[in-house]
Amino acid sequence: MKVVLLQLPLQSHDFFFSHENIPLAAAYLQGIARQRGIDAELLPKPLVSYGNDEAILHSIVDAQPDLVGLSCYLWNVERSLFLAGQIKRYLPSCIVVLGGPEITSQNRFLLDHGHFDIGVVGEGEEIWDQLLEYFPNVPDLPGLLRRGEDGNWHENDRSSSPPKLGRWPSPFLSGLLDSHINGVLWLETVRGCPYRCAYCSYPKHSPRLREFPFDRVFREVEQACKKGLKEIVFLDPCFLRRPKLEALLDGLITHNPDRRLRFHAEARAEAIHHQLAEKMARAGFAQLEVGLQSVNREALRNVHRSFHPQRFLSGIRCLREEGIEAMVDVMAGLPADTLSDICRTLDWVMAHEAYDYLMLYPLSLIAGTELQQRTSELGLSAMPDPPYLLTRSPTLTASEMNQAFHYYEASMEEEITPLEIPPSFKVLWSSPALSKGLRYRVDWNHPQEIESLCRSGIPTAYSITVGMTREVLRESRIWGPVLKEHLERNPFTLLSVEVPPDALPEELDPLWRLARSRSHPLDRDYTVTHSPYRSLMVLSYSRGLLWKWPDPRESQPLTLHDGQKVSFRAVCKVVTQGQEIPEWFREHIRQRYSSPPEIERWQPAED
Repeated sequence: MKVVLLQLPLQSHDFFFSHENIPLAAAYLQGIARQRGIDAELLPKPLVSYGNDEAILHSIVDAQPDLVGLSCYLWNVERSLFLAGQIKRYLPSCIVVLGGPEITSQNRFLLDHGHFDIGVVGEGEEIWDQLLEYFPNVPDLPGLLRRGEDGNWHENDRSSSPPKLGRWPSPFLSGLLDSHINGVLWLETVRGCPYRCAYCSYPKHSPRLREFPFDRVFREVEQACKKGLKEIVFLDPCFLRRPKLEALLDGLITHNPDRRLRFHAEARAEAIHHQLAEKMARAGFAQLEVGLQSVNREALRNVHRSFHPQRFLSGIRCLREEGIEAMVDVMAGLPADTLSDICRTLDWVMAHEAYDYLMLYPLSLIAGTELQQRTSELGLSAMPDPPYLLTRSPTLTASEMNQAFHYYEASMEEEITPLEIPPSFKVLWSSPALSKGLRYRVDWNHPQEIESLCRSGIPTAYSITVGMTREVLRESRIWGPVLKEHLERNPFTLLSVEVPPDALPEELDPLWRLARSRSHPLDRDYTVTHSPYRSLMVLSYSRGLLWKWPDPRESQPLTLHDGQKVSFRAVCKVVTQGQEIPEWFREHIRQRYSSPPEIERWQPAED
């Protein structure tokens, strides 16, 4: 029996999130399979985290697995379903199993696509072990999502008594994650959450708080020190509410005496006092992510959260006095929040200087959450496709949601969702991007060089730059079908095209037609402040400047699924070595447009 396991990354042009793609859940399943003597493989990190759709598919097909498991999250479920469908196309007898937070019978998007055989709802280790035991038969297990004889999907009730933690081997201690970790370890000390936030699916999947054995946690910390890792991110959703917190901190102090490891966790600021902050600092905590969400008490009541202003401020102050950074999260779109409420929340945090990092996130109506189940009652509307962004509530429109992010940027004087620089350009401003054994740039200098992006035999990355000379750019009848075919075979590709700096806007029209012909999740975020069209960028480089040509669609309002329109503006983004944009460049753009676009400095995303 052959098993292949994988977790696709959150995509970006610069692969930033690919570096952090750690398949913890898949590694648990690999360990369980190996205990049964089954050949189970995690796809190599360079391929699964950086490769395009075809490269990953070919690797799976070549392995001829009997069973493929994919971990599905908000950021990768759409691509995972596409890949699952391709696997079933080329390997019809292969059983495709999906797991992760996106797997629930209440996820209409998941069920409508349906390119899989089995879904595992909630924690998957116990079910996975039994699936392997009875394979190729599929027993009627608790927590299984399957298509019935009537053609509909049915979810079995989950077990009322989840297994004790620690039964399954640690993926980190067993070495299964060694090739996937790049200086940072994700670590669980508990599962479950005592809170019942209405926008979160965690409490439904794992309502009871359960602990991993201390000896295992401390051995994982020791191993991280020995391997020279730099950080541990605790995945506990309520780090300060876990049982025996003091004992855990004492153990971390013992096993991280020189604070070589930096710890990160999530918590509520109201639970922090001076003695606790001091002990956390001694243990090695460098940052705590704190969910404020809103200062509107009605909005907080609607999602089962509370807010105590003075205790919140005191907790943040205690952290910062001990040198622990506070990352404060605000959520835009909670039921009853207006645009002024969102702005008031940001103002309150900034006025009290109660943060080191302040983040604003849009509300997503995630399948299986209380808010998603109460959409009609609460008058909420959201995108039907991932990431299921809220588009309307009785107190907030899509346009106002977008305005909230403009307000954030104006207040913080920074972009909240900056465009990424593709790796073939990053060498100009930072360290060279690593190839990972994949091709991420192709140059067509003459029309006869135009060929399929996958023909060279070298696997291609999901983010790829195609360089075109002026001669090639004018031959769209040749390169147009080639790029179109590549995007059809690899629909989740992020494409950047480098054109000559003296190109004329009308010469770019074939590229913009290609952009309009595709749909990519990266083009759905209407909350961004300058351009929602990010999956295909047209770039030029000259005299030390890199710039993004304005997409013509930016001049027209974006129409959402519910008919709402959100306005954007045509912007030419420019990366400069200094603070000022040279006048020669402004004149360069003015000469090319009858109505010139706005020109702004491009603030690249920080590594």
